[in-house]
Amino acid sequence: MKNTVNYGLLLPIFLMLLLSIWLQYWVATYEDVSAINQGIKQIIFVVIGVGCMVAIKFIDKKLIWKLVPWIYVFSLLLMLSLYFFYDANMYTITGTKRWLDIAGVKFQPSELAKIAYILFISKELIKYDMTTKEKDFHTDLKLLGQLILYSIPLFALMFMQKDFGTSLVFVCVLGALLIAVGLDWRILATIFGILMILGIVLILLVFTEFGNDILASLHFKQYQLNRIKSWRNPYEYSDTIAYQQVQGLVSMGSGGIFGKGSSGIEVYVPVRESDMIFTFIGEAYGFVGASLVIILYFYLFFQIFYAGLKSNSKFNIYICVGIVFMLVFQTFENIGASIGLLPLTGIPLPFLSQGGTSLVATLIALGLIFEMKVYD
Repeated sequence: MKNTVNYGLLLPIFLMLLLSIWLQYWVATYEDVSAINQGIKQIIFVVIGVGCMVAIKFIDKKLIWKLVPWIYVFSLLLMLSLYFFYDANMYTITGTKRWLDIAGVKFQPSELAKIAYILFISKELIKYDMTTKEKDFHTDLKLLGQLILYSIPLFALMFMQKDFGTSLVFVCVLGALLIAVGLDWRILATIFGILMILGIVLILLVFTEFGNDILASLHFKQYQLNRIKSWRNPYEYSDTIAYQQVQGLVSMGSGGIFGKGSSGIEVYVPVRESDMIFTFIGEAYGFVGASLVIILYFYLFFQIFYAGLKSNSKFNIYICVGIVFMLVFQTFENIGASIGLLPLTGIPLPFLSQGGTSLVATLIALGLIFEMKVYD
């Protein structure tokens, strides 16, 4: 058994952190903010995140196992507290209560809830593996019912916060873990069929006036509906609701093969520092640079999976599956939206988008991977 530093995992994390500081500095040079201040701010978030990651490495997994239910409950209470301590400025801008503001410290509880949810579901799956001698359709169906019951408070809070994009991350994590535990294929096929039908119905509702009224009654905002309309035919709305998406496409295309360099950006893209950070990569470093970033992400995902398999622990494997698919979904959605493959949802690109909570939460999650002991 070894408990040394996982250099294979450390390398992509180190490169991603350097890239995040570099990008946030250069993006800020094209905005009405101080590039130096933005760079320093990003460095502070990196230091805090790395500190949390290192601290978690030295926490015994047995203690984490015992605390999992309490961590999950605490994350739900944090999200519930948004109705009392939300950031008034962000509420004015976005119309949503997603950011906590406690004594001037602002963060998104949903980012921490992702980690708590992965840990909680992973523990429930281990308990299921340990207590179920013979798995069949009925035992798997009972497990699914329990997990849905445990997930209801979380999804109810996400619905009340009108955070549809982050809700999809939780759905992806749950689906990945259900596949990992080997849930009966008939149940998985039924779930997939239901989700497909819901997706088709949602798209149909978006493009009819009657459907818009129904979605409005379900607390969907007009800007959310506009994102799907603009995704279907962005150039039809290039001067209105699809302006951000069209500018992103122009920016990506203008980068060519090798890009224009960090100081050669010419296309303005709204919210480039966060939701559309990948468009800066595409314009500044071209197809080659964007491809290298994607390869770096895939290398990171591989190292997370590999760490779980080498640990020889089902609990660790489930955690790795949850973390990988959390990051994969966010990466795929953000980059997909930048190149017009998917609608915009406002999901940040892991490591690279502006946002201290997302970066720190990602490093906390990776701290759980570093904690895993390797067995030869």
